[in-house]
Amino acid sequence: MKLRYKKLVIIISVATLALAFFILTLIPTGGTEPHSAENAELMLNEKEEINTLIASYYEAKKNVDFDTLGTLVSDPNQIPKEKFITFATYVEDYQNINCYVIENEGVDAYRVYVRYDMKLKNIQTLVPCLAAFYVTVTSDGKYVVYFSAFDEEQEDFIASADRNQEIIDLKEEVADALQDAIDSDEAFKQFYQKMDTEIQSASGAAVTD
Repeated sequence: MKLRYKKLVIIISVATLALAFFILTLIPTGGTEPHSAENAELMLNEKEEINTLIASYYEAKKNVDFDTLGTLVSDPNQIPKEKFITFATYVEDYQNINCYVIENEGVDAYRVYVRYDMKLKNIQTLVPCLAAFYVTVTSDGKYVVYFSAFDEEQEDFIASADRNQEIIDLKEEVADALQDAIDSDEAFKQFYQKMDTEIQSASGAAVTD
């Protein structure tokens, strides 16, 4: 995952927490040609290798364990270390992880949408989240989160998968769950509003730099 501007590490981290669901910036969305991924049925927790990979990824992310993270991604040099360190100051745990998968047929790769709940420190309500990854299989059969450059075919597949109606519905479901969490927990509501204020302030500062 490549950060464009080092100064935006805090902004990106805060924005992720505040918005709660997101498509990770390491995944470009390109291409407009139709692809079977747009109409594919999602596999839910059907690939045990992917389930294990993603669970390990979030455990290592929570613990800021860069040695382990380096074994789980295609390019350890692209791990956003400062961003993950910032996350760890806010996040206590990642729970209820579920992997929705669309296979990039013929190339041993997958678009993986991860629905999970984030447990923030000092906040009782679990925050609903949605993240997206591209998972590939190495020559020795190991599943890794792809942190490398994409070719045109990969970008087209990813863009097509992101247009899948089931994924669009999943985003809306998470957004609704987030709003319910905000409405039902005053402490989380205040936290969310604080994060939103910080995003706007930091974003404004970034523009003038």
